[in-house]
Amino acid sequence: MCPAGTRKLIFHLGEVGFLLGLEEVVEICEHLTEKFNPSRTDMDQGIVGSLSFRQTQIPVVDPAFRLNTHSHLAITRKSALVLRGSEGNWALLVDRVGGIVPATKLAACDIPPLLRQSIEGCYSQISLIEDEPMIHFEPEKYYGSSSVAI
Repeated sequence: MCPAGTRKLIFHLGEVGFLLGLEEVVEICEHLTEKFNPSRTDMDQGIVGSLSFRQTQIPVVDPAFRLNTHSHLAITRKSALVLRGSEGNWALLVDRVGGIVPATKLAACDIPPLLRQSIEGCYSQISLIEDEPMIHFEPEKYYGSSSVAI
């Protein structure tokens, strides 16, 4: 079995695929209906609510705002990835989780120069998995002390 640092979790926002190191993930929450509280928002930080997680409330961030993507799923039909952060756990809303892939299955891919300018601050690396481009998700760019406000 591969160590967690060499495996990536695949998730999707709309039709866009992302990769996230397993060492960042605490838990995957698939049923948000009773756990999600939409009244605790801070849109300046991209926080769309809070999630009841292990007897505490943690912030829920929707990266779609920052990436300017849209989803047709209601928040309660999405999944939340609970991630470790410098300020404690936080949750990332995703449309679906696609599984786990070993890093050895990833082929590095250059970001085209014209695209680099439009995505600055959102992501910096893309890999291919069986010819499908996957964006390396960088949690620190979306939430935490080093994130940039929306």
